[in-house]
Amino acid sequence: MNLRLDHLLEELRDRGTAILAAIDADPFLVRRQAGSLVLTNAGGALFTPQEAHQLFAKGLVYCRDPFRVVSLPLVKIYNLGEKSVSVADIAGLAAEPDARLHFLHKLDGTLIQRFQHDGRVYFTTRGMIEGGPAVGVQDEDAPESAKNFDFLGTARKVAARLYPALCEARPELDGLTLVFEFLHPETRVITNYGEREDLVLLACFDRHDFRYRTYREVRELAAAHNLTVVDEFSPAGSTLAEQIDSLLAAIAGTDQEGTVITIEHGHRVVYRVKVKSPDYLRVLKLVVTCTYARTAEMIDANPALCDWAFFETHLRGLGREQVPEEVLGFYREHHDSHAAYLADCERLRAWGAETAARVLGEAKAEAGDADRRLLRKCFAARAVTLPLRPLLFASFDGVLTLPTVRKIASTPSEAKEALAKITD
Repeated sequence: MNLRLDHLLEELRDRGTAILAAIDADPFLVRRQAGSLVLTNAGGALFTPQEAHQLFAKGLVYCRDPFRVVSLPLVKIYNLGEKSVSVADIAGLAAEPDARLHFLHKLDGTLIQRFQHDGRVYFTTRGMIEGGPAVGVQDEDAPESAKNFDFLGTARKVAARLYPALCEARPELDGLTLVFEFLHPETRVITNYGEREDLVLLACFDRHDFRYRTYREVRELAAAHNLTVVDEFSPAGSTLAEQIDSLLAAIAGTDQEGTVITIEHGHRVVYRVKVKSPDYLRVLKLVVTCTYARTAEMIDANPALCDWAFFETHLRGLGREQVPEEVLGFYREHHDSHAAYLADCERLRAWGAETAARVLGEAKAEAGDADRRLLRKCFAARAVTLPLRPLLFASFDGVLTLPTVRKIASTPSEAKEALAKITD
C-alpha cells in the first residue's frame, strides 16, 4: 500500500465517494452514528489495515447520502520497520529539495479529535462520538484501569477549563480537524505525567485543501487560540540514522514513548512514522506479561486458539493496553512454539500407541491374555529394550492421552529430545 499522506489524501479528495462507500460496507470496520454523522474505526477482527481504505478508518467521520468527509484525525501511522517502512525510505523523502523533517514527541495518551459540523462542536475518540450510541463510556484504546472512564465528557471539561475556544464553534476553525493527545492521571498507560490533565495539539487536517497543516502552521494555530502544542526534539546527527540513534540515546532510561518523525514537502505533510524507545517497549512487554507460559495457558484453556488467526483476534479483543501492536510479534513467537510443542506431543502419543500395540501383540502371542499380570510381565520384558518406556506403559494401561504425554515431556525442549530418540 502507498503510505504517503499527500497521495492518500489526494485519493480521498478525488475518489471520496468510492472510498467512503468501501468504508461504509466493510465488515471489518465498526461504525457509530450520531445524527447524520458516522464515525468509523477498526473492528476486533482487523488488527492492522489490509486494504487501502482501512488506513483512514482510525476515527474518520463522514456523512452518507451523499458520502462526504467531515473530519479526519490521523491516518494510520506505522512504526519504523513495520510494513517495510525503513530508514532508507524515510531518508529518501527527507532528502528532497523542499523537505523539512520534524521529530515530534510521541505522547502516551488517548487521541481526541475536535471538529465543527452544522454549527456544533464535536469531540470524539477513535471509537466514540458525542451523541452516538452509549456502548459503555470507555474508549477501545482505554487501559483496563480506565474501562469505565468517561473520555469524551472529561476531555470536554478539560477543554472548557483550559482552552474555552475549543468549545465554541468559530468560523476560522470551520473545516478543520484538530487532533489532540488527551492526558489524564486516570488513563495512564506507561508514561507517567503525574497529575497533568491536558489536551496537547498534535496535528490539524484541513478539509478545504485535503492536507495536514505543517508543524509551523500547527504552532501558529495553537498560538492564536492559546493551545498547548506538541514539542519537537532536536537530535544531533548529520544523517537520519544518526539522529534517530541520538534521540533514542537521549530518552534512554526514561518512560518516554519516543517520537513521530514528520516529513513535510512544501505546505504538505507527506509522511509520518513512529519510532518508539526500546525502554518503552520493554516496559510494555513487562506490563502485558507476554510470556510463553501465559500464551500456553490461554491456548490450553481454549483449543480453538491453536489457530493463529483465532488467537490474534482473541488478543485484539483484550485491548491495546494488554496487546499493543509492537507486542503481537512476541505473542506470535510463543504461539508458534506452543503449537509446535503440541504437534510434537501428538507425534509422541501416536508413536507410543502404535509401538505399544505392536509390543502387546507380541506379548499376547507368548503369554495369552487370560493372566493380566503375566501379560504385563511379558510386555515389560520387551518394552525395556525400547526408548520412551513411560509412553509404552501408559498405552498398556489405557491412559496414553495428550495430557499424559505432556506430563512426560513437559516442555518444548523435552518433547524435541524425546522425538530425537525415536527418529535417530
